[in-house]
Amino acid sequence: MTTLVCDELLTTLTQTVNLTHDRVYHVAGLKIKVLMYNAPTGTFTLSLKSGVTTLASQTFTSASIKTGLSTTDNYAFLYNPLSFSLPLKKGSYDLVLSASDYTYSPTSFLGWCKSYENIFNPQVDDTVAYIDKPFDYLVYENVREDLIR
Repeated sequence: MTTLVCDELLTTLTQTVNLTHDRVYHVAGLKIKVLMYNAPTGTFTLSLKSGVTTLASQTFTSASIKTGLSTTDNYAFLYNPLSFSLPLKKGSYDLVLSASDYTYSPTSFLGWCKSYENIFNPQVDDTVAYIDKPFDYLVYENVREDLIR
């Protein structure tokens, strides 16, 4: 049996992304693992931020998730993309999931799933309970380039 651990979106959910190497990251996009439970209404926004500055953002709805999956089901568990092309340097960034025209309900919600392990956010202590683990995300790169030449 598999256990799926997610935090339900109430207003916002945030995960810090640490890029730790001294080089330019040619990021082609990010994905977060979401759970769509009974097709909630509203518009959801996934943003990449550096401090208060939004570097990239993308909106989606339950309908766009269903269209992307070519399904009529109201339930889905998937990596939802934020596609952009942006060079990022070593540092910490925030992935922020937020919503508008959305009200959380235990019968219809969007959730961000927790990660069991993630190469971009290594788990320091394996004894940490799953509910305290970081959110699941993936970082995609086009090309690698050293900062120092």
